[in-house]
Amino acid sequence: MSGPGGIITKLRYLSSVAVVGASPIRGKIGYELVRNIVSFGFEGDIYPVNPKYGEVLGLRCYNTVREIPGKVDLAVVAVPAPSVADVLKDLCYKDVDIAVVVSSGFRERGRMELENSIKRIANECNMRVIGPNSAGVTSSPSRLHASIEILPKPGKVAVVSHSGAVGGVAIHELRKYGSGISYFISLGNSVDVSLEEVIYELAGDPDTEAVVVYAEWVKNGREFMEALRKLSRSKPVTVVKGGWGETSSKAVLSHTGGMASSYEVFKAAVRQAGGVLAEEIEEAVAVVEILRKLGNLGTVNRVLIVTNSGGYGILLASHLEVTGVRLPEVSQELRERLEQLAGKEFTGSNPIDFGGDAKSEDIGRALSAPELQSHYDLAVVVYVPTSAEPPENICENFKKAVESVPTIYLVAGGGSEDLLNCLSESKPSTYRLLYLSKLVSELARRIRIT
Repeated sequence: MSGPGGIITKLRYLSSVAVVGASPIRGKIGYELVRNIVSFGFEGDIYPVNPKYGEVLGLRCYNTVREIPGKVDLAVVAVPAPSVADVLKDLCYKDVDIAVVVSSGFRERGRMELENSIKRIANECNMRVIGPNSAGVTSSPSRLHASIEILPKPGKVAVVSHSGAVGGVAIHELRKYGSGISYFISLGNSVDVSLEEVIYELAGDPDTEAVVVYAEWVKNGREFMEALRKLSRSKPVTVVKGGWGETSSKAVLSHTGGMASSYEVFKAAVRQAGGVLAEEIEEAVAVVEILRKLGNLGTVNRVLIVTNSGGYGILLASHLEVTGVRLPEVSQELRERLEQLAGKEFTGSNPIDFGGDAKSEDIGRALSAPELQSHYDLAVVVYVPTSAEPPENICENFKKAVESVPTIYLVAGGGSEDLLNCLSESKPSTYRLLYLSKLVSELARRIRIT
């Protein structure tokens, strides 16, 4: 494991970047890298490198890295695999701190010697290497998006992924929740910088509140457990495993060249270390966003469902009940208090249904009842917008609600996308019932996840 001055610390303080293999031709990887760096607002020095061109996107283009007049903190390498070793030698000459090798065609294609040469050269000059076969990196603290993936929104969630494209999906999903990333690190083949190292460092990172991991393999099982345990003690982490069965495990070899471990062993390790295992990246993002906003929730034994849709509330209750979640009925005394606060009667005793003519502000007032604390550990609001109330009004009303117990909002139906994007900026929210029910079930089973 790395200590002070590790890879995350280096990514936090970047003032210059070189793109080796830069191109002025739209659609080329070298073009997209430079464009994304500029578009994301990097304020440091940008050095395109390619002997074929004089400039790229208005920036002077250098023949080699050695010609660059200033210090280079990070270099992104996007040249054919056989040329990478020579480029790395130039980077060593310039005392570059980090090389991100986007180029593919190494171990995943059976070319072990090419990949080994990267490691040898990097070790000789104490340069850190991310990749090869990486999709790049993002550091929001440095305002750097040196990646071919879509532009993210700066935020507090780190995305660490063996696959660049899966990381890109996570970036997209986070935007749905009005959220963004602190760091995106596409590890690729992990010839040097490993999954375990990055996870370990993120535990102490002040710019990161939660972490999403996509792992196809681990270099060292014990170090992975140690890193994940350290991380989960300070912030929520969700993990998606790539390569479950025999065929998909073989696919890992041709993707990043790693060996996938037994899925059952991996699942047990993640849960033992305090992570939340998700089956797809959309679930991982939804769950980590809820946990990030809930904070240190602790054990959940008693859940109250509050809704304006009896049917949708029953659906959620059904999913929770079959996994053993307790849904205690509302007492007559509490019923009277909630109806008094809401200014409206409800049906049912848990779920409690205020009906389709209820307004979001009615439910918000009911959630403020201090008496809820004596009966419930968690409330879930299941809300289906109607044409009588615009999503922006619903969002503002729920944002103003002062809930007396931790509360998660499940929104569904017309306008729910806009509502989710707005509401999730400050409240634990999702639009996926199954993801929510799985999460609450994990909480109820007292699995440490924060």
